[in-house]
Amino acid sequence: MKKRVPVIAALLALVLTCSACAQNDPTGINEYATTVKNTQVFTEPEEAGSTAAQPSAGASDSLLSTNNSWMGNYSLTYTYTEGTESSQLREMRCEGLYSVTDLASGAATYFIQNGSDIDQYVLNPAAMSGTHSVLSDQSLADITTGFMKIAYVDSSFPTLSNVEYQGEETVAGRVAAKYTQSAYNTAGLLTAYAFVWIDSEYGFASKCRVYNMTGSVNVSWELTELTVGGVSEESIGFSTDGYTITEAQVTEPTAAES
Repeated sequence: MKKRVPVIAALLALVLTCSACAQNDPTGINEYATTVKNTQVFTEPEEAGSTAAQPSAGASDSLLSTNNSWMGNYSLTYTYTEGTESSQLREMRCEGLYSVTDLASGAATYFIQNGSDIDQYVLNPAAMSGTHSVLSDQSLADITTGFMKIAYVDSSFPTLSNVEYQGEETVAGRVAAKYTQSAYNTAGLLTAYAFVWIDSEYGFASKCRVYNMTGSVNVSWELTELTVGGVSEESIGFSTDGYTITEAQVTEPTAAES
């Protein structure tokens, strides 16, 4: 099994706590713990006519694309919202270097392959400070990006009993298949649902909106740009010039932990 870095950085904390459509739940949205017993399906005006209870004609049960060829060299941006908190993030990747940046604050995390280890830098441009740590015996190829942690969808997604095909739309100028997915409690009552847009070429969830039973969006994200290829160390632009870098302390395991 590949090793995973559990937390990329504080700026991705919101992304990694997403409870819906996440990689650690490849079947889709989780069943929400709720005492609200309401079978009404809520939609925003732009979603009128596409509800979790009324699938469109021509439902698709084909498996999703598993084309991961793009993941070695790309640049993408996406918006992630949870509750009232929203972030716009950019990820860039090339051989030996991966970065993620919060576009509002400029805070960035860089992972740099260094032999069998990874150097991790977390930089705060507002304070011109940062931290450096070493991830021992880690390969950059095994790090799952923040976007893919929320956007990964198993290829069997369209065949699930609680998933319905709604047709084709575009996200970030890219063709996507639109689905709804519903979550039910043990009594068979709807507790949450999501609209999910699956990129037709690469098979990830390029857009998702998860609704709770108050009718509000609980979690959402949307890809705004994807460029495959052409990324280099120069275009990523990693530099610690002018920063005060602190070495992160390594906590030695206790006897109970070792």
